Amino acid sequence: MTKWAVELSEYDITYQPRIAIKSQVLADFIADFSSVGQVQAEKELLCLNKQTNSTWMLAVDGSSNSKGSGLGIVLTSLQGDVIQREIICDFKLTNNEAEYEVLIAGLDLSIELNAKTIEVMSDSQLIIVQDKISRFTKFTINQVPRIENNHADALANLSSSIQIKDGVTIPVVIMQWPATWKPNKDVICLNEQENWMTPIMQYLEDGTLPHDKNESRKLRAKAARFTLYNGKLYRRSFSGPLLRCLLPAESNYILQEQHQGECGNHSGHQSLCNKAPTIGYYWPTMRADSYNFVQQCNKCQRFAQISHLPPEKLHSSLTPWPFMRWGMDIVGKMQTAPGQRVFMLALTDYFTKWVEAEAFAQVRDREVKNFIWKNTICRFGIPKEIVTDNGSQLISQDFQIFCAEWRIQLSFSTPQYPQANGQADSTNKTIVNTLKKRLEKAKGRWADELPGVLWSYRTTTKTSTGETPFALTYGTEAVIPAEIEIPTIIFEHSTDDLNQQTMNTELDLLDKKREQALIRIAAYQQKVAQHFNKNIRV
Repeated sequence: MTKWAVELSEYDITYQPRIAIKSQVLADFIADFSSVGQVQAEKELLCLNKQTNSTWMLAVDGSSNSKGSGLGIVLTSLQGDVIQREIICDFKLTNNEAEYEVLIAGLDLSIELNAKTIEVMSDSQLIIVQDKISRFTKFTINQVPRIENNHADALANLSSSIQIKDGVTIPVVIMQWPATWKPNKDVICLNEQENWMTPIMQYLEDGTLPHDKNESRKLRAKAARFTLYNGKLYRRSFSGPLLRCLLPAESNYILQEQHQGECGNHSGHQSLCNKAPTIGYYWPTMRADSYNFVQQCNKCQRFAQISHLPPEKLHSSLTPWPFMRWGMDIVGKMQTAPGQRVFMLALTDYFTKWVEAEAFAQVRDREVKNFIWKNTICRFGIPKEIVTDNGSQLISQDFQIFCAEWRIQLSFSTPQYPQANGQADSTNKTIVNTLKKRLEKAKGRWADELPGVLWSYRTTTKTSTGETPFALTYGTEAVIPAEIEIPTIIFEHSTDDLNQQTMNTELDLLDKKREQALIRIAAYQQKVAQHFNKNIRV
């Protein structure tokens, strides 16, 4: 308004605020539009007002929006009884008009209950009809902040939002805990109805069998793979450790934690299904449940891969030992993260699929050299070869001199053969897609979320190796948050001596595990190449 007043001043036009509405005009309006049918007061409260020196408390509020108008009244008697009224107006009102209507309705209710002295609380200053006020021995009205009049305000908002003509009773239910509250897992086992574990546990505890002979024979054969320990059912796995059997509610939690929890990377259903037995859990429908869970994941459907037909045959390369060949690539520009970081530099080992990645504000040859020194040479030794593209910072003279000093072979992918760096591209694509699924619209936090995504990638079983990158690197599996919530048999009964013994055994067998992974990689690459090459466009 000040801006318009300045603009119009050059035309000798002055601005004047709207004058106050006369009291008589408002009184005439209230007399014409006051509601005819007032809420009938309870007859049993008529005898309560025996004292004339005490004060009744009346809180009123009106609400008007596009859906309708509503009035809220909260009247407190001398004895502390609270009378609540919400009135739905079947005609249009402005906010000011609603305030007048609710006050009139509140005063009528007070008169019918034989109230003599009354104090009105409203968040608006109102002018009251004199004939209403004359009914009371003492009348006062106070303007209070909206937060102190929230009871009447809530009733008014509810009345203005519900479009009904007949009077209804709306019950109020008090919830003692949220719907997502999870009770104690041991209590679930006691109160859970019959499930797939019930007949097995009954047979192992007291030898109970079904009456049908075929079902009895089937149950005895199935129960041979299970055992009871401390009242919990475990399944013997072929790899050795006992797998804790889960109820449907527990299995859903494990799937959710593995798929989209702290260590989840929204992997496919096969990877999700294979991960559960790896960390020590079992239930009979784990494959179907994993498939259904991934199919119902909104983020997995929105960020699914787009299939493209290949233009030429697949060229695969086999690395015989860990940390000999690394694929390096730069991803960016991405959403600006704190510290003006918009680039991601990633290194992927061709054998173990181990990934090292870091966020940068800019990627020069100096940052590349420091990254390789810190994340590759100082952790896993000097690599034999690094495969990268033709970025200016990667083909600079200083970076080539750095690789020559450490006798690192630097291989470049060309525009004619871009698939030479396919391992790095595939890994970067997985990391970026996981970041999208985790952050959605808040993609500026990708740099802070990157360590968690790398951890989830390293603890997920890869189809090409049949092992997790963490296991192929350190010889054992990492402990994930799901094992803290629902402990496995290994985690629950692990001791320092047992852990040391297990670690020594795993390290002794690490070479054998890596040899098996190498054979699996070769077979997997051959199978992928056959499937890939049959779709080539000629």
